[in-house]
Amino acid sequence: MIEALLSAQNLSISFGGLHAVRNLNLEVQMGQVHAVIGPNGAGKTSLINLLSGDLKPTRGRVCHRGQDITCLQPLRVTARGIGRSYQITNIFPEFTCVENCWLAARARMGSAMCFVVPSGKDSITAVRAFNALDMPGLGLKADTRAQDMSYGEQRQLEIAMLLALETEILLLDEPLAGHGVEESQVVLDLIRRLAPDHGIVLIEHDMDAVFAIADKLTVMVNGEVLESGTAEMIKVSERVRKAYLGDGCLLYTSPSPRA
Repeated sequence: MIEALLSAQNLSISFGGLHAVRNLNLEVQMGQVHAVIGPNGAGKTSLINLLSGDLKPTRGRVCHRGQDITCLQPLRVTARGIGRSYQITNIFPEFTCVENCWLAARARMGSAMCFVVPSGKDSITAVRAFNALDMPGLGLKADTRAQDMSYGEQRQLEIAMLLALETEILLLDEPLAGHGVEESQVVLDLIRRLAPDHGIVLIEHDMDAVFAIADKLTVMVNGEVLESGTAEMIKVSERVRKAYLGDGCLLYTSPSPRA
C-alpha cells in the first residue's frame, strides 16, 4: 500500500459546543488533486487550518509522509513543504511580484532577514522567485506592484509565493473566488500543471471546476465526511445530491461564519 503524502486521521476540533470537524479521515497522494466540497459552515476551512498547523485538533492527528506533524507550529509545517493559500489574499500589496516571491523564498530558507527586500539581486533566491512567477504566467509582471494587479492576478501571485516556498503539498482555499471566466481557466490550467509534482487539497465552490479537475472528492456536511470518492461516484451519490448538490444546503442550519 502506498503511503499517503498527507493524511488526517480521526481529526476533530470543537469550539465550545460546535463540532467544526468531527472524526475526519483524509488522504492525499503525490500527483493527486483532492477536492473538499460542502455547504458554507461544513468545516472545510477549519480542515485546512488543521492541516496547515494554524489550528490544533481536539483529537486525532495529521501526518506528512508517515510522520506525525500535529503539534508542529505553522512555520515548521511550511518548512516541511506544506503551503496554504487563504480565502483573503495573503500578499504584500506595496511590494512587486518578484519581491513577494523573493520574501517567500527567503522565508523557506529560514533567513532572519527574510522581510528585508534587497536593493540588489540575491542570485539563488532571485532565480527561485522568477521561476515561481513564470509558472502562473506572471513573469512579465515581475516589477509590477501587487496592489496594481487585478484580484485574479493577486490570487495567482499567492500561488506563485507558495511555489517559491518549494512546497510539495498545496492547500488551496477557494483559489477561483472572485475570478472571471478567463482568470478561472488560467488558475485551473495552473493546478493541472502543478498536480503531477504535488499533492493538492482544493476547497472550491465552483462545482464545474471541481468535477473537471479533481481526482478525488470528499464531501463535508456539519463537520463530518458525508461521502468520499471519484468525481463520478460523487455525481451519482443520492446522499450528496440530497445534502448539497441538488437542493442546496439542506443539512446546514447553523448561522456560524463561513468555514
